[in-house]
Amino acid sequence: MRARKWHYLALACAAALVVPSRAFADTQWSARLGAGGGARTAPDARQEALFELHVRSEVLFGASEPDVFRVGPALDLRTADFETAEAAAGAALLVPIASAFPLVLTGGVGWASRPGDADGAFGLATLAWGLRSYNYQAWYGYALQLYASARAGLEGGGDRDVEITAGVEIDLLFLVVIPALFIGQWAFGGGDPDEPESAQ
Repeated sequence: MRARKWHYLALACAAALVVPSRAFADTQWSARLGAGGGARTAPDARQEALFELHVRSEVLFGASEPDVFRVGPALDLRTADFETAEAAAGAALLVPIASAFPLVLTGGVGWASRPGDADGAFGLATLAWGLRSYNYQAWYGYALQLYASARAGLEGGGDRDVEITAGVEIDLLFLVVIPALFIGQWAFGGGDPDEPESAQ
């Protein structure tokens, strides 16, 4: 019995040495609404202007500190001229070039539902730059970014549409969450959220 106790004690000590005492990686998530415009080049070399609206999100993994390389999965939902419905998935890489102002490179593939008989697969590449916070207390870090994006059909050989767009992305935290909290506080909390509680 005593030998078995020493055996368990040795296993516990070994586990303590193997398991790290602190996490060396954490998760930072961001989701943004983007709006922009650009041009589409058709297979017949005809060009036309386009407007786009999208929601783009990444879950990036890296060291538990700001201004480090991060990588993780990315999701892109988009409409062009309010005529298409497009969804793509891929990967994103955050490159720290200046404190709190990194580059984010995203690549992926997806499927687009378009008017007529133009549905099909596409590939995309996006370069974004702007303010991206590191949240020390939680897993969500907001972002405000400028972006440039390229999309190309994956079918038809050299006869494929190519789209080049650019615009701005604003974090959904500012567009949805904070306004909803203020409206909820005003409607159900009995006063202006900015007023001190004693003044209400």
